[in-house]
Amino acid sequence: MTAGESSPETLSRRQVLIIDDDRDIADLVHAILTDEGYAVSVLHDQDAAAIRTAINLLEPDCVLLDGKDPHEYGEAWDDAAWMRGRDRRVPLIMFSAHAMATQEAEASETPRSRAAGFAGIVPKPFDLDHLITQVAAAVGLAEPFDMSEPAEQRRTAALVARLNAAGAREIHVSTRREWSNFRTEDGTLVQMYWWQRDGVYYVVRHAETGGVLETIGRFYDLDAAITLAMTVRR
Repeated sequence: MTAGESSPETLSRRQVLIIDDDRDIADLVHAILTDEGYAVSVLHDQDAAAIRTAINLLEPDCVLLDGKDPHEYGEAWDDAAWMRGRDRRVPLIMFSAHAMATQEAEASETPRSRAAGFAGIVPKPFDLDHLITQVAAAVGLAEPFDMSEPAEQRRTAALVARLNAAGAREIHVSTRREWSNFRTEDGTLVQMYWWQRDGVYYVVRHAETGGVLETIGRFYDLDAAITLAMTVRR
């Protein structure tokens, strides 16, 4: 991530993430939205893994998403659907020069356009007032990410509830965000935790003796991490 990542003094401001490999346009929009009072970050890497990591780390209040293929919106449809499916939804604005994609999104009649559920559409080349209006409307739909201790406790309680529902036993949790040890069906000791540095959930298997740890997987989604964790066997 480049060009204006959030600093401690801007954490109370609403966060906007621009995902666009066109550096000139991204820098221009960054300047515009910064002048409007937003804390703005820019991501030029449009691979799915980079996008999911950035969303998980920043928890933005709005995302402007361009497609990485200049001729179509392509994989960005899937990225949009993923954002909409998160526990904390991130209002998303299609930010594209591809006319057919913007028309499809506006009509919202195809399965992928409905799955994306765009909060707004800003075609390129963009109108300044339209951009600012669309971002303000999208940000207004977002529930700010709560980093307080009570919020962390609620996330931990939700994790325990999900693990119980999945059949985990002997669940032990930490006061840190979503960090737990538990046993699966055959008694295997598993650790699952959120790592802020990487923006992912890790699933780790404990050996019965010797203190050996084996990383089983890393996931951008909590439900996917729990599903895999419950399949871990000795």
